[in-house]
Amino acid sequence: MTSLRIGGGRPGAHNTISICLLKGILLVSILSLLLFNYTLLNNLDFGYGSSRSGVITTMGAATNAPHNPKSITSYWWPSAEDGGGLIGKIHAIQNPEDCASSTTKFLVWQSMKNNEKDTRGLTAWGHAGSTHLLHALSDGDLLEVSGSRILITDDRLWPMAKGCTHGPETRECYFEPLTKCKLSDVDPPTSTSSGGVVGGDKKVHVLNKNSDEYDRAVRTVYTSPNDLWFRITKRKYSWTGLPGKETDHSAIDITAAGLAYYFRPRKWLRKEIDGRIRASIPADLDPMRTVGVPIRRSDKCIGHRLEGSAGGELDCPPLEKYLNGVRSFLDFDPLIENVIVTSEDSTACHEFIWMLERELPGLRVVRNVGDVQQGTGSGSKLEAYVEESANANVVASALTSMHLHLRARYFVITSKSTWTSTIPVFARVYGFASQILVIDIGPNTNTFADFARKGYQ
Repeated sequence: MTSLRIGGGRPGAHNTISICLLKGILLVSILSLLLFNYTLLNNLDFGYGSSRSGVITTMGAATNAPHNPKSITSYWWPSAEDGGGLIGKIHAIQNPEDCASSTTKFLVWQSMKNNEKDTRGLTAWGHAGSTHLLHALSDGDLLEVSGSRILITDDRLWPMAKGCTHGPETRECYFEPLTKCKLSDVDPPTSTSSGGVVGGDKKVHVLNKNSDEYDRAVRTVYTSPNDLWFRITKRKYSWTGLPGKETDHSAIDITAAGLAYYFRPRKWLRKEIDGRIRASIPADLDPMRTVGVPIRRSDKCIGHRLEGSAGGELDCPPLEKYLNGVRSFLDFDPLIENVIVTSEDSTACHEFIWMLERELPGLRVVRNVGDVQQGTGSGSKLEAYVEESANANVVASALTSMHLHLRARYFVITSKSTWTSTIPVFARVYGFASQILVIDIGPNTNTFADFARKGYQ
């Protein structure tokens, strides 16, 4: 046997180490290193999946918001106060140090004159709010004249807040205030007439149409109580201070941030949504292997007979089209395990779940446990459609459905519904999965529909 001699001892002494022994030590070291690397790699998540324990690891999917780990089975929403990014910047501008200062300017979002009969649903309100917000932040695309405005709402009745026991009968029954500033900080109009400057001191301007121009030196601008629509902002990133052109930044990100800021639930509503999520989401649900099917029917369909709801806008697709969409995703990705099914229409929801269980029995169906399913998406008469169901229960149910779908990767939607198209937009920016894919069985032809379908225009 060949041996290696160490030191000055004679051959065969105890301080002579066998080459074979050294080879054995070297082999053990290599195996230990390989085992360490294998263990390390298996404990990292590079965005291709999620932990089956119900928590996304720190190295989560690229589209996840910065607050990781995020619990699959409990409430999560991006934080305006400490989340940073676009939503953090919005919060900072919306909450100035001195609301009463003469240099602090406002855009007051007025209710419509017939506000009690306003039929807009949650996402319609959200889109109006986020668009008015961009108007205020950019001061109607002329930020450089005198800076951003603070968006603030009036204190008239918000239809979905009738009978609120958690706060005022306004948007703030459910959601955090858009600003810490109060209506006492703004300049009140001295006349009920709209259009032009009210008073001779150039402090107030009430718009005839929300797209009208106005003097940027005016401290308080009021939206029109006669105009349901809003001013479209072209320079959406002008208020951020970021260099570059508009096309250098993500249009879907800023759209989602405005909506997320609007939909920040108050503490009582966060607790309600959290309890419903915990009751609905299985602990082992993997968002990367989940399809979301938010079915919008009832008063969205042309020819409906629901009194007090908005007129139908959609020739509602048959449920077979939704089922075919799920089949297409299953053919594309055989690893799919779950289907989240929600709808305000209880009949459609139950029928579709029955179809899934019959046609695709290998999939696990996840539903919104305790969903009110009020049978309408309109906001003016929510309490009238389900016996003994308060508005608060309806709103909590609807928002829970939205939160459940953030835990999906694939979606079957109709983009002619702002409700179902808002869900994949949120999922792309704030969801629990990456590489979002959408099948649109009722396509619309606008920018937001493009965001929902593919993430860009």
